[in-house]
Amino acid sequence: MIRRIARRLLTAPAFRRGMCSGSSRIQSAHQVFAGLTKNRPVYRITDPVEVIREPSVFYQGLLRGIALARHRIVLSSLYLGSDETELVSTLDRALAINQELCVDILLDCLRGTRSDSRGQSSATLLAPLVRKYGDQRVRIAMYHTPALNGISKRLWPQRYNETFGLQHIKAYVFDDELIVSGANLSREYFNNRQDRYIKIGSRGLAIYFVGLVRAIASFSFGLGQDGLLAMPVGVPDPSRDPREFVAVANAVLTGFLSRAQAENTIASDDVDEADTLAIPTVQMSQLGITQDEEHMREFFHITDTFARLHGCRNLMASAYFNFSDFHKRNVLRSSSRWDLLVASPRANGFFTASGISRYIPDMYSIIEHEFLKSSGGRPDIAVEEYYREGWTFHGKGVWCYLDQKLPQLTMIGSPNYGYRSIYCDLETQITLIPGTAGNLQSDLHQEALSLLSYSEMVSEAGLRKRIRGSPLWLYGLKPLILKKM
Repeated sequence: MIRRIARRLLTAPAFRRGMCSGSSRIQSAHQVFAGLTKNRPVYRITDPVEVIREPSVFYQGLLRGIALARHRIVLSSLYLGSDETELVSTLDRALAINQELCVDILLDCLRGTRSDSRGQSSATLLAPLVRKYGDQRVRIAMYHTPALNGISKRLWPQRYNETFGLQHIKAYVFDDELIVSGANLSREYFNNRQDRYIKIGSRGLAIYFVGLVRAIASFSFGLGQDGLLAMPVGVPDPSRDPREFVAVANAVLTGFLSRAQAENTIASDDVDEADTLAIPTVQMSQLGITQDEEHMREFFHITDTFARLHGCRNLMASAYFNFSDFHKRNVLRSSSRWDLLVASPRANGFFTASGISRYIPDMYSIIEHEFLKSSGGRPDIAVEEYYREGWTFHGKGVWCYLDQKLPQLTMIGSPNYGYRSIYCDLETQITLIPGTAGNLQSDLHQEALSLLSYSEMVSEAGLRKRIRGSPLWLYGLKPLILKKM
């Protein structure tokens, strides 16, 4: 099966096309991507890195990490599903058994307090842990965007108010082990919603994410033992005093990122080709932090420059075809080959939605068509749509193939590479530059092959046929969808 997929990948357009022409690569990946390590914290990963492919394995990894943790558990997600009683009971048992264990959980305030039909939410599910173990051992933080304030805060209903900005970081730390992903802590993400997940054993990287989560928690609402939310003493309420709040949050984050960079640098002459490097980056535009945007700009520049001399191909995945103008512009201008992997309409989480939301997959098809049309039929740019019977697709990230054989870089994390990822939400991703030691490059390649085995390439003509007959008012909503979804 895998051999058949591999042959297909190397014989079809874009990512599935054969080797690029041009001179052979004479630089190592670490040399090519040296620019990505400047002004960033960089971690040398010495333990094996595990690429997880299935959501059920990801879930079991979470339960195992909680059960085995001895000192710290840090969970950062958009929300915790209101049905995740097993995960909460596993936390309860771990806290009861180990008196030294502390738990930090960071969620989005708007999403985490949104109630289901039973009146349950992330907050109500976690409140008993805070009451039982106290807010020194169980710290629940809920970040609130400063963009939703004043009269807007009062007028916008639940769910729709989340379009203003969210805490979107997905990182799960158990002592010195980290699982970075784009998946939330909810049942569908553990069963049949395909995402990406990489487990990294690194004390330094774990400490970084513990510090990042606690930095954000220092200016977020805290869930008290009384079940109520309150801002830390001396921190402005983002919905009432957004300007002062941004100033406080920016100072905290700037200080954290400066310290992380100063304490975790690796000189270029101290890097061996066998080393695997990890570079975490964050994006929080509403708080004045644009590190990941700058990182991506440098990545586009590096790969474009390299492609002009040697050839290069990239695969970029997102849950939705809603790439920002920044990303689309750089792809269209690039000399690299680009394959964009997104959910097909049937694998889109909104496919079975009711009301106006059910038209969202159609809107993404319209945007796909416009993109392929703007590419002018370039054979080195293609769009792939993921479809697996009974599954939805939520994967995101980048695989970069400098020599067309195995990926020399991957990016994994929470960004969907859309407008919101740059301008609205709190995001983080890790850039991994695999060393020659171990099987990480091969594992990343197999991960890409596995995702692409469920995908089909779409054409401008096919998309034109698909969107024919779409209601005209849908086109009018496109600017809203581009910026809010």
